[in-house]
Amino acid sequence: MSVMEINFLPGHNPTFIGLQNYRQMFNGTVAHSWYATVVYVGGSLTLQITLGTLIATMLDRVSRGENVLTSVIIMPMMIAPVVVGLLWQFLLNPSFGLYSWMLNQLGLFVNEPILGDSVGAMAAVIVMDTWEWTPLVVLIVLAGLKSIPAQLYEAARVDGANVLQEFWHITLPMLKPALAIALLLRSMDLMRYFTKIFITTGGGPANATKIIGFFVYEQSLRFYNLGYGSALGVGMLVVTVLLGMFFVETIMGGAGDNE
Repeated sequence: MSVMEINFLPGHNPTFIGLQNYRQMFNGTVAHSWYATVVYVGGSLTLQITLGTLIATMLDRVSRGENVLTSVIIMPMMIAPVVVGLLWQFLLNPSFGLYSWMLNQLGLFVNEPILGDSVGAMAAVIVMDTWEWTPLVVLIVLAGLKSIPAQLYEAARVDGANVLQEFWHITLPMLKPALAIALLLRSMDLMRYFTKIFITTGGGPANATKIIGFFVYEQSLRFYNLGYGSALGVGMLVVTVLLGMFFVETIMGGAGDNE
């Protein structure tokens, strides 16, 4: 379909147009969507990996009630993305939303709603995704922590290592396979997600949150430009594969060097 022009009007058959759809992928609108995607994916991955690793490390040190705490932490992950979008849309409502009221008390977004501001809307969808999917990173990292032999920490304490030194020289290097898995799963999901953005911002304001996944949906299922949408989808696939290869080579390659 990516090399075809498809028209749903009666009597119009799909027409082969070669690489014309792929040439359109390099216009300014697509470039802006890719820029929004880089900001969205980069911000979300940074927050989720950092918070997920810290929370999992603290959970691993809990001696009693770890299962209960873990169950509470993973609850946001069990909520459907559509429900998450509706929930945050309600909480960020400028008239009666709790989060909007809290931000207003701090002197933020008093004259303009947070979802009506380009920077605020992008920050909101990043925090929204972080709230829902950091628990997945917690589970992956926690499983990695459980596989680290306790003898390594005992030997480090005998040598006089403190908590930070243990984390930097033992925990973090041993967690590289788990972190690579978390980065792969979350980056692939972030590239294609559009549900929460569709519910809360609709890609706005001024296309500020129109990431490439939302742009593919818009072209394919809203404007029925299936050929162009398919070409964009192929482009997403290529970028996702390259991103996955980068994570595997960078993180797992570094782990091999350490060994």
